[in-house]
Amino acid sequence: MMQTRESFIRRRFFDDLHFPYGFSRSGDFTFQEVQQLESHGVLFRALTAGLVTDPNEQDKHFLEVLEGKTPADTPAEKAWLKYLQRCNRAPVWLTTRRMAEDNIVEYESDDEEEVSDDFDEAIEA
Repeated sequence: MMQTRESFIRRRFFDDLHFPYGFSRSGDFTFQEVQQLESHGVLFRALTAGLVTDPNEQDKHFLEVLEGKTPADTPAEKAWLKYLQRCNRAPVWLTTRRMAEDNIVEYESDDEEEVSDDFDEAIEA
């Protein structure tokens, strides 16, 4: 639904899909970048979707930045480009499985009797 520019500026921007705990807690953005994203994000998303009925010169410049025709000048444009990079990066999964398989250590027991793996035998004894 097409709306005026001012209707998008009044809303704060949140992205619960990529940043469920907020931009400031993600560790990806500075305090100034968080402020720029929250204040301009709804407008920027609407501009990219073509939902703004009355774009001004700044908005047209922003669209040129997204198309790669001009470099980002304002802090808000730079923060939005950084936001897009963070949203499109591949997820990182940290596991220790390979390390555990590579570092298998067998322990020697001082006990002379063997320990049975059979649960029933262990209960009966």
